[in-house]
Amino acid sequence: MNAIKRIGRRFFVVPIARVLIGMHIHPNVITLLSLVFAVGAFFFYWRGCFPIGALFLLLCGLLDTFDGEIARRTNTMTKFGGFLDSTVDRINEFIVHLGLFSYYYTHARYVLIWIVLAMFGSMMVSYTRARGEGLGISPQVGIFERFLRILILIIGSCAGPRYMVWAFVILAIGTVQTMIHRIVYTWKHSASE
Repeated sequence: MNAIKRIGRRFFVVPIARVLIGMHIHPNVITLLSLVFAVGAFFFYWRGCFPIGALFLLLCGLLDTFDGEIARRTNTMTKFGGFLDSTVDRINEFIVHLGLFSYYYTHARYVLIWIVLAMFGSMMVSYTRARGEGLGISPQVGIFERFLRILILIIGSCAGPRYMVWAFVILAIGTVQTMIHRIVYTWKHSASE
């Protein structure tokens, strides 16, 4: 997974980030713009247009990589910028899941529990990392980080609403496993101090 991220960063993220830097766009503007694409994804998922929802989700996720890259390259990294980025990421995840929840509420209610579990797991993966880092421990363990979660949602979306439930099942199980892994990691490393 890290190899894919490195290749994507080198051949895609960095060149586009350079263009955005040349346009003098502040990283926080990119972060806030991702909210617009999350709302677009919400609307299209809610209406049952899953491929278009996936496109908006992809654009939302890409903007999340550009803001950090721009901040690093322009030496404009701030505590507030990091806080805003993390906060908007969580808002975006909630908005996207809410769009999916809204669709399945009227079409297949049995899927709702999996959406809620996937959303819970996604939030807890991020929360356990943040709390661990607050203790001076960096629990970056488990594979269900944001990149993989977005990728699974996009693949599920392309398969269509009928098969999307399997994406939620995978996300629910994988994110809860990653959350537990991070809890155990933080427990072990805090006990040794």
